Formats: sequence, structure tokens, C-alpha cells
Amino acid sequence: MASSANFEFTPTSFGTGIHNRKISFGKLFLRQVFAGSATNQSPVIQANTATGLGETAVNNWGIYDGLGSGAELVAYGQGMHTYAGNWQNWFTMAFEVQRFKGSTLQIMGSSPGKSNQWAIVGGTGDFAMAQGVIKITENKFTGDEKIHELTIDGYCHMELPPVPTPIKVGPWGNGAGLREMVGKSRRLESMTIRHHDGVERLSFSYVTEDGQIRTAGPWGSPDDLSADKTITFGPSEFVKGLSGSSLPNKKCLTDLKIVTNVTTYGPFGSTPGIRPFSFTMPADKTVVGLRAGVENNYISSIGFNYI
Repeated sequence: MASSANFEFTPTSFGTGIHNRKISFGKLFLRQVFAGSATNQSPVIQANTATGLGETAVNNWGIYDGLGSGAELVAYGQGMHTYAGNWQNWFTMAFEVQRFKGSTLQIMGSSPGKSNQWAIVGGTGDFAMAQGVIKITENKFTGDEKIHELTIDGYCHMELPPVPTPIKVGPWGNGAGLREMVGKSRRLESMTIRHHDGVERLSFSYVTEDGQIRTAGPWGSPDDLSADKTITFGPSEFVKGLSGSSLPNKKCLTDLKIVTNVTTYGPFGSTPGIRPFSFTMPADKTVVGLRAGVENNYISSIGFNYI
């Protein structure tokens, strides 16, 4: 399942590492469950009966990348909230998603209405020394559950490890003249494909060595951009392999599948050819970029880089 969440970093200055790195996270949903077997908060101090002040609860709220039952857990909101005229919140956003697992954001703020802002007052790991704000908007409220949509904007200090030299595999198919990506990639973010009787066009976005998102392509047919299909990979979803086939007398890939640790996308193209190919990454490796041959407005061959 492709995630609806958007995780983006923008470097604002450079040195031995990346400093004052902008954080822009959107489409996150905090689920606050008051009662029932799935409750994720518990009272520890009862309210003053005359004023209602002082009621305090500990919370272990779940923060997800979507609203449906298949949404992936991104982080927990672990801390406390107290009623002092309005609800006052202070908690740790402890990330569980693989991309940021073990990192935290420290959050404080008031909740006087359905649309509020919380302050980011610190962070650890990938978000060391973070500062910023979280816009919180009530999305849904039932008897036992309240769902808030979160948009995170802030800055942090992040040291990124060097990207190793990628290993190149392939190409498979017919034809030469491979198109290459620019620079090194840390992660494949998305792929965009046009296909009909074969694979006609291909592009992809990736996270560069310095943390920026860059696009390679589009390679192939220049026609009808509206026919493209884009796959956006979830924050803990990684491309683990590709498979497909070609015909010896036709310089194009007749079908293509993209395999991740979550699902398989495709096939893109027509019926399989008679020259199949398939490659799966070792367990601790992931695809971070693609290479493609182009002939007569078709993708004629494909290879990939992994680390």
C-alpha cells in the first residue's frame, strides 16, 4: 500500500553535515481513543469537582499515515495532557516507521478548539535540536475516538552518513544507450510509468546524498503526459526488485513489475514477452535508482542501482 503521508526535508545550509534542515511532514493522523478495549489514554488525576481543573491523563496516542484500517503506524504520542482552562499537552512523538525509527520530537501545546498549533521544542536522532510548529485540525469525532490531522513544519540539525557507491545490476531488454540518474541516491521516493502495448515512458524521484528530492526523466515517449501512472512509496516501503520481459524483435519492454517489501505493482505493459528477467535484492539491500535504454519512444531496456 502506498502511503498518503508526505515526508520532506529541505537543506538550508551546508557544512560537514546538514544544519537547520527544514522538516515538512503532512497527512499524518493522530487517533485519540477515550474508551473501549483500544483506549490509548488513561486518567491519573481526577478533576476538581467545582472547576473541572486539574484532570490529568497519560497518553500513548497512535499517529498514522492515513485514515483507513490499512493505515501504517508512523509514531506514538507518549506523554500527558492536563485540563487547565484548556487542555495542555506535553508529549514525545516517538517514531516507529522504519525511515525514522528511534528518533523523537518533543511537543508542547494547548488545545482550545478544533484547529490549534503545538510547539516543537526539541528532538533526538534524525530530528536533533528540532524547533517548529505542528498544525492540528480535528478531522473526525465519534463517541469513543477523536482523529486529528497533523501538519509538521520545523527545522532540525541532521548529520547524514555518506551514501556508499551503488551496485549496478542489468540492464535487461534490447537496445543500448542507457539514461543515467545524476548523483547518488539514498532512497527511491516514487516511480511514474506510461504503458500501453509496452512500457513507453519512465521517470522516478529519489532522495539525494544531501537529502534533497530530485527527479530523473521522463525518459521515453514525449506524448500524453496525462496517461502516466505514479507510484509513491510509503515511508517504510522499499523497492526490493524488478521483473518483466521483452521480445527479441521489438525494442521495448513488453511488461514490467515493481516489487517492494509491501506489495507488487504492475504488470505495466501488455502480455509477457519471451525474454523474461527478474532480480530480487538481498535482504539488507534496497533499490535506490534506475537506468533505462530508450529507442523509438519506448523503454527498451532497464537496470537499477542498489545499496
